[in-house]
Order: sequence, then C-alpha cells, then structure tokens
Amino acid sequence: MIFDDDVELALVVACEELEMTRDKAIRLFIREWLQSYGYLPINDLDEGSETDGSG
Repeated sequence: MIFDDDVELALVVACEELEMTRDKAIRLFIREWLQSYGYLPINDLDEGSETDGSG
C-alpha cells in the first residue's frame, strides 16, 4: 500500500523510532485506531504483565 508523500515520510520516521518494520507499524496503527473508535475491544493487561502497576 502506498500513501501520500507526507504520510510515507511520517511512517518512515515512526518506524525508525519504534524500531518496527513498515508492515508491523501499519498493523499497530490500524489496530490502535480501531480500538480507539470502538471497532475493536481494548484488551486488558495480563496479570503477569510487566506493566501491571506493581512495583
């Protein structure tokens, strides 16, 4: 999939910062957008997650 030049540039920068491939970043961005607009449920953190707030 090819986007407008400004989106492509932003995607390149985001991929570098996130250390992700282009495909993984696009999947992540789409998933987060779908969750934020209620099209996908937001998954709760697992009990064993490192970011569970304990510590």
